[in-house]
Amino acid sequence: MKKLNDENKNSYVNPDFEVLYAENSLMRGELATLWEELEHLNRVVIPTTQTTYLIKVGALRVELLQRQIEVMKVRRRIAMLRANLERGEVVHEEALNYSIDIEFREWDERLRHEVAQIDEAKGRFSNLAVPEDADEVRSIYRMLCRKLNPEINSDQSDEAKTFWPSIHSAYVWGDLFHLKALLMMSEDYPESYDLPSNIGGMRMTHLTLKEKLDSMTRKINNVKQHPAFEWKALLDNPDKLANEQTKLRDEIQRVSLQGMALQDLLKSLEMRGVRR
Repeated sequence: MKKLNDENKNSYVNPDFEVLYAENSLMRGELATLWEELEHLNRVVIPTTQTTYLIKVGALRVELLQRQIEVMKVRRRIAMLRANLERGEVVHEEALNYSIDIEFREWDERLRHEVAQIDEAKGRFSNLAVPEDADEVRSIYRMLCRKLNPEINSDQSDEAKTFWPSIHSAYVWGDLFHLKALLMMSEDYPESYDLPSNIGGMRMTHLTLKEKLDSMTRKINNVKQHPAFEWKALLDNPDKLANEQTKLRDEIQRVSLQGMALQDLLKSLEMRGVRR
């Protein structure tokens, strides 16, 4: 803890000062840790989990959807053909295809959208490897957050605050060399602290830090409601993941066999009532 300077040695120091000073210091450290955790969740954990889930589970779900849409189309064709045959009408194939395309336009659009997501995820998959120095990047960023993040240290000088955009940019890009350089440069700027003679200001800082801690904790809890964290629990459990994949593959097989049987029925009906 910073000591009183010589000119204040004989000044009265509120007995709450040392307690508040220590608590404020701890809260700044906690706030820096939470700040970095929130960024890590949003920048790394959620995108990585989403991509991995799409590759390992989502692709199977899309394949199942594709098979289900195919079966629905065959069922609809069969129903339309039967209705026309009962009326003694001949169906033109072009007209039949047009009607099916119109009826299933939204389903086809949904399928195209989900296929595009899978393709995009496959493109990102090769970039998912976590750099070896990721932990060091996070550690240095937390230290710099505590010292120079304007949200944590509102009483920093304007000159010190100009460092923050560079710090955040280096963190986003995972630039360890740049972060280390900024850490060395930050030694010229002291950590924020309340002047010993200003107990009122220190109490206000204490309340402000507490409010920010509560707010940051709520933000992290809200972020953790994202579906990605349910997917992460699945991905982190090899047995559950394997079971989910097996269930999807079995369902794909079942729907595919169903589609093959319906195709045979459809062909017999088309021979009787479709004009090409």
